[in-house]
Amino acid sequence: MRIHGRHWLSLAALLLLAAGCQAPPKDRPLTSEVPEPPAFAPPPESCLAEGVRFALGLRATQPLLEEMRQRSGARFARTVLSTDPPDPVLDPTRLNVRIEPSGRIVGASCQ
Repeated sequence: MRIHGRHWLSLAALLLLAAGCQAPPKDRPLTSEVPEPPAFAPPPESCLAEGVRFALGLRATQPLLEEMRQRSGARFARTVLSTDPPDPVLDPTRLNVRIEPSGRIVGASCQ
């Protein structure tokens, strides 16, 4: 039995119509089975300058300062000249990296 072009078209239309009549997926009711959202770690309350001793004597660079900040747990790091007076504003989450005018790191503290 040969099927002509318009019969193919009718058959295709019938199949598309039948595919559109399928039942939609069942909605899932709201339950407590949904996992809790991830909890984020709170920012550190203070940094630990002991973790940056590896950098003493090295020349200060931006990648090195970022590594020091991460190892100490500080929120941010900054360089200060060793000859500058101490900053009166204390921030226990800030890493102060003391450098010589040549850029060599001579100390670090969290304040």
